[in-house]
Order: sequence, then C-alpha cells, then structure tokens
Amino acid sequence: MGIEYLSKNLGLGNFLMLWCPNNPGSPQVTAYYRLGPDCVDTAKALLVNHVYHYEQHFNSKKPYFAEILPYLMRGRYFNGPKSVGMKFSDRFEEIASNKAQRPEVTIPMVALTSTSVYFLIQSKVYAALLWKANGSPSKFNFTGNLFSEVYFFHVKLLEKMKGAAPGKFHKMMANIFDAIHNAALVGSHDSAMAFLDLDGMDDEE
Repeated sequence: MGIEYLSKNLGLGNFLMLWCPNNPGSPQVTAYYRLGPDCVDTAKALLVNHVYHYEQHFNSKKPYFAEILPYLMRGRYFNGPKSVGMKFSDRFEEIASNKAQRPEVTIPMVALTSTSVYFLIQSKVYAALLWKANGSPSKFNFTGNLFSEVYFFHVKLLEKMKGAAPGKFHKMMANIFDAIHNAALVGSHDSAMAFLDLDGMDDEE
C-alpha cells in the first residue's frame, strides 16, 4: 500500500510532515470539538486515553468513529485522481478479508489521521496556556518525530483490536471506508484497551 511505502522510505517524521505541514483540518477540528479560546480543560479531557477518536457524543462502542476522522481521511487520501487512495484503490479490495468482502481503510491511514487530530487538539492546549502565561499567542509547530509516539500508539492499539476481535475490527475498518465515501498525552495500551468496550462493538455480519 502506498501509505506503508511512503512511511518506510521517508521516515515517520517526514511522512507526518507531508500529511500535516500547515495544520490541515485545524478549523474543522476546532469546530467539531468546540475548542474556543479558553479550551484547556476541554482539550486536555479529549487527550486522556485518546478519547478524541470516539464517536461524539462519547460512545465506547464506536472507537475511531468520530465524524471528523472520515472527513479528514477523505480530504487527504481520496481527494482527486492523484491522491494515495485513488492511485492504490485496488489494494482496498485486496484487503477486504471480512465475510462481507467489503473494502477497508488501512491501519496506517487511521493511525496517521488520529495523530493529526491529537496534534491539533494539543496545539490548542499549548496556545491557550502560552496565551495565559505571556498574554500573546504562540505558534506550535508540527514535527513528525515529536508525535511518532502517538502514531505508534494508535498502530499498536488497532493491531491489538485486530488480534482480540478480528471480525469486529474488520467491520469497523470497512465502516470507516464507507463513511469516507459517504461524507461530502500518550497512555498505556492496556488502559486504552480497558477503556474500550470491545464486547459491545458491532460484530461482523
């Protein structure tokens, strides 16, 4: 898949910079999570256990289904014939290994998009705290290596979900793929898995 190829050949830091060079999606993320000027507590709450990737209002049975994620993935991966998703469209059919044979998004796509959302929320916390301390806003630059831990957190969490409940995992990834096309602080994996209602997630049909 082109995602993995780019990641391996550019290095994660450079790859993340390509994805998020100028805070793409920042206005949408700000509006979606209602992050106003005095948003430190709200933003921090979203970062605990990475709850920002859940469906809003919060639903522990819907991981990686915050409506903003398919929206951002569509704009970044499926935006025109030269986009990664369009160039490698046949690969989505190849990885449709669930019973329904539905195409799915890849783990790197979901992990990278979630990392960008984490960065955008974290930047709001940083800016708000500096504003209070210094009386003026300050730019918070995205650096891929700084957020590589977040990226690999999501990769490992998704891989754990895949191993623990493959049917539910494949259905979730296929549902995200459908949603894309229908759309116009790092904690421990054990605590995040405990926070997830894996038994309550939809089973593969």
